[in-house]
Amino acid sequence: MRRSTQLLLMAAHVACAAVSYVLSKRAADVFPSHAALTLARALGATVLLLLLTGTLIPRPQFDGPTWLKLLGLGILHVPINQYIYLCGLRASVASHGALLYALTPMGVLLLTSALERRWPARRTSLGIGVALAGAVVVLQPWNSGPEAARIRHGDLLLLVAVVAWVFCTVATRALSRRHDPRTVTAWTLILGAMATMPIGAAQLKQIDWAAIPAGGWIGLAWMVVVTSVVMNLLWSQLLKHLHPVEVAICMNAQPPATAALQTLLAAAAPAWLGAATFAPLGWPFWTGLLLVLLGVVAVQRSR
Repeated sequence: MRRSTQLLLMAAHVACAAVSYVLSKRAADVFPSHAALTLARALGATVLLLLLTGTLIPRPQFDGPTWLKLLGLGILHVPINQYIYLCGLRASVASHGALLYALTPMGVLLLTSALERRWPARRTSLGIGVALAGAVVVLQPWNSGPEAARIRHGDLLLLVAVVAWVFCTVATRALSRRHDPRTVTAWTLILGAMATMPIGAAQLKQIDWAAIPAGGWIGLAWMVVVTSVVMNLLWSQLLKHLHPVEVAICMNAQPPATAALQTLLAAAAPAWLGAATFAPLGWPFWTGLLLVLLGVVAVQRSR
């Protein structure tokens, strides 16, 4: 893959991610059940992926142990990562989700270092400390009150989702080296959807679909088509050709892109998105953003 193609795919991933944080926040706000929303997203992606199998996505040719690995990865990816992400996003704000997911390169490097049984370099450790300090600034532990506590709780859930995503990234890289990354991604999501059925099936049946506003439907559709399918296929394709830390660099551009979009929407958001979803960002976010990006870049440069 040419370097220009890699950069183009990364740019597309960043643009899709910025919109995803905004629209998934709206869907998480209006859906009465996070489990139902997670399952609806997973089932929609499953239908689309099965339709693409045999054309854009090669048919699976996995052995028994690989199917078990894909099932485990699917459980980590859908009922854990996606469900916790939506729970956290409802309590937090879209820009916080993008910022905390920017910690992915740091997490990937720590995990790969642990798997390779080597200590991170001193510069890496310094970068990790700076990035974590930025995350603490965003969490604002010094603030009190119900609103601050709600957002902080959401941010902590997002951090848990980030940890799950780090494990997904490293595990997907290993499988994508032996199999087509499109097939690995597709069946990870399909098996993850099956694993989500016991969690969200009952809540999905009880939803009054007519009561879901337009913003919720648009958010769900975007998560099904773009976030779950397009972005995951882009991610796995990049993982086939690059190291996970290199692929995760595109996460660095997501917080400023999402923050810029949220700032624009805070001034002039369409009625169907809801003005309350896009409150103006304060100095803790911008300070934390700077610290997180400085720390993550230091970690990547020290690799």
